[in-house]
Amino acid sequence: MILSMKSNLFLFAIFCLISCNNIKSQITENISAAQFYNLSNEQTGIIIDVRTPQEFSTGHIKEATNIDFYSNEFKNKLKIMKKDIPIYVYCRSGGRSSIAASRMQKLGFIKIYNLAGGINAWKASNFKLVTSSQPNKFIAPVVHVNQVDSILKENKMVFITVSTEWCLPCKKMKPVIQEIEKENYDVKFLYIDADVNKDILDRFKINGVPFFLIYKNSKELFRHVGVISKNDIMQQLN
Repeated sequence: MILSMKSNLFLFAIFCLISCNNIKSQITENISAAQFYNLSNEQTGIIIDVRTPQEFSTGHIKEATNIDFYSNEFKNKLKIMKKDIPIYVYCRSGGRSSIAASRMQKLGFIKIYNLAGGINAWKASNFKLVTSSQPNKFIAPVVHVNQVDSILKENKMVFITVSTEWCLPCKKMKPVIQEIEKENYDVKFLYIDADVNKDILDRFKINGVPFFLIYKNSKELFRHVGVISKNDIMQQLN
């Protein structure tokens, strides 16, 4: 009886140890403008400006993505973002971004850095802002699941890109994918906007953007979420 209890306790201890090692530790920090500048330049991640589009257009941190904290789409956009890369978030004075950081933590983001004092602290530290006019609203086409299934059946090799207009990594990958498309005439390239094609996300179990899928003879050959090199993609196509 005692031996059995000791064995059970030993197994329980091993289980706890394995479970703890498998849990990714989360980091959520309020950092100064100088720290924000240094970290965002040292660690590849996504800078998110949670102010309104009007505020964003008056001046923002370079390469920041605008996701309005008050928008109904705020949570939906966060859900399709890659969770294991650093997120740098800011607003005007730090209030909205602090709440946004808390919500991101609950959604499973691993590293979240909030700019204490917001854009006001950034300007007070004499860091530069860039301005950009608000682009015309792009209306992405809706792609139905049965359309994708038909394309997979009708083409030997299909390369699917799932992205959004507001995702900075998606923008960085766009010219890479376009270049690959020009070099591979025998491959069917399909572009899907994650914001308006929720059924596609569920159908193909897509958990972030940019997301890439390669199908050959209607069978999945490759999937990847996040930035990837041209060479790595070409290896899968050849």
